[in-house]
Amino acid sequence: MNITAPILIPAFCLIYLIFGRDAHKTTLIARRIRIKSASRIFQAVTWVSLVFGAYWFLGYLFGWPSPISDKLRVVISQHHIYESPGEMPTTILALWIVKTCLGFFCAGVMLRLFRLYGRGILFSAKNVTCIRFLGWWLIINWVIDYQMQGFLKDMDLSTTPAFVGFLIIFIAWIMDEGRKIQEEQELTV
Repeated sequence: MNITAPILIPAFCLIYLIFGRDAHKTTLIARRIRIKSASRIFQAVTWVSLVFGAYWFLGYLFGWPSPISDKLRVVISQHHIYESPGEMPTTILALWIVKTCLGFFCAGVMLRLFRLYGRGILFSAKNVTCIRFLGWWLIINWVIDYQMQGFLKDMDLSTTPAFVGFLIIFIAWIMDEGRKIQEEQELTV
């Protein structure tokens, strides 16, 4: 069972209940307060996911007990489920560790992005860099999955994450160009 889903679903419901009612408020202060509150909630959810993810990662590597089920498992594909690092081929274990560490780094980038949003910085070069990294992370994560499943000769992979990654990079580029246009207009006024 993926531990992130039981955390994210209530968080999204909470955000909708809190911020959906005030969506009609159009004052600048009300919008900033909503953005700051939503950023804090997403930061909290990301921190909780990081803590659970770190326990799962270290627990799997070192054989710690699982708080939810009898054992911690890693699912590489439908037919390749591992209960200990010793069961995994070395190449798969190395790729899985790289993928997981990149996921932790991605969570750190998300925390930085939410912190920027919480401070009211919405369209800066730092935001664009964070968003662009998230797109590249999706693509790299897909490539690692492709390599693992190719090594296991069990190709059951969707190209959707790679497509979404390229789309996110494109959106980040548009945001960056819009930011540059706005900066140029501010200088000419």
